[in-house]
Amino acid sequence: MIVADSFLWLHLPKTGGTSMNRLFLDRAIPNIAVDPDDVPAKHDSVPLREGRGDWRAGGRRRFITARRLTDWLVSDWQHKRRHMGLPDLDFAPVRSGLSYSLRLGGTWVAADWWLQYFEVDARVTALRLEHLATDLNRNLLPLLPAGTAAFSQLPRENSRPAGSQAPSFTAADLERIAAANPRWSAWERQVYGPAEHPGQLP
Repeated sequence: MIVADSFLWLHLPKTGGTSMNRLFLDRAIPNIAVDPDDVPAKHDSVPLREGRGDWRAGGRRRFITARRLTDWLVSDWQHKRRHMGLPDLDFAPVRSGLSYSLRLGGTWVAADWWLQYFEVDARVTALRLEHLATDLNRNLLPLLPAGTAAFSQLPRENSRPAGSQAPSFTAADLERIAAANPRWSAWERQVYGPAEHPGQLP
């Protein structure tokens, strides 16, 4: 989580969170707290953090980075294979819109679980990962101290290695993914509008 006096940013895994942390740490803007990358608390929801002590979100404006569901599912699966000791993690459940959750004890769950966990609703402004600088400048820059430079080139931490191939999805896969994740599918349409190219969710 990134917390300022007027806003907070929720760290949905595999949506450029390490890059966001680096961006704000490098700028060293006063009165903005950035959770370290090596602590599980960086993925706290608001209710979870409020339940730990006296901190309250209050009227802070809430932000979260959005990503197209199919891209998120693949990135999450690849990350767990490369960095979390699961090199043989099956891809078949991903084709049905499921993510392997170590947080929940090692079980497959719908990606919608994360949107429920973070309480993503009308109170939360989505920042599109694919257009992050644009959305940061439009939505978050006005909340930063006067004179803060606009966001331009962003660091790309923890991204997929160049040249690596991402698995593809069939039309039947996409139907199962959408059916398993109605909340994310509706959110994606709201954030991105209609599908921009074949292979994306309808």
